[in-house]
Amino acid sequence: MKIQHLIYGIILSSFASIAIAAPTLQYMECLAADQQHHFVLVAPAQNGQTIKLMYFPYLKLISLHYIKTENIEMAEDRPYEQHLFFNERNYGRNTGQYEIILQGARIYAVIYSAKQSGAITTYQNYLADEQKQKVNQTLIAHKLQCI
Repeated sequence: MKIQHLIYGIILSSFASIAIAAPTLQYMECLAADQQHHFVLVAPAQNGQTIKLMYFPYLKLISLHYIKTENIEMAEDRPYEQHLFFNERNYGRNTGQYEIILQGARIYAVIYSAKQSGAITTYQNYLADEQKQKVNQTLIAHKLQCI
């Protein structure tokens, strides 16, 4: 009987370690454009030159290559507004450019310029709470969440 309890204990502890080791959610800004039905999910990495960006509902990472950062001085005692510029790369070719505007950890806008057509799309509208809740139901399966 003691061996049986020992085996049950080992099995239960292995399930507990799996639950503890489960990956946590990645929080992303979710910004929409006025004229688009889809929106972007974007999360800055720690170094500021690496950005994770994907479109909803596709959730495929966009291949971005850092170009430069421009800092704009704000009011006294406020963090700089940063404009990060990235080339979009598809199959080794530049297909567009993203400008990501943030201040501190908060992303305020994503501006996409298509190289071929010259079309510019600006994503700067935060999702309404109801829309965010619906989207998060889908994103949770991918370990993502809109903040």
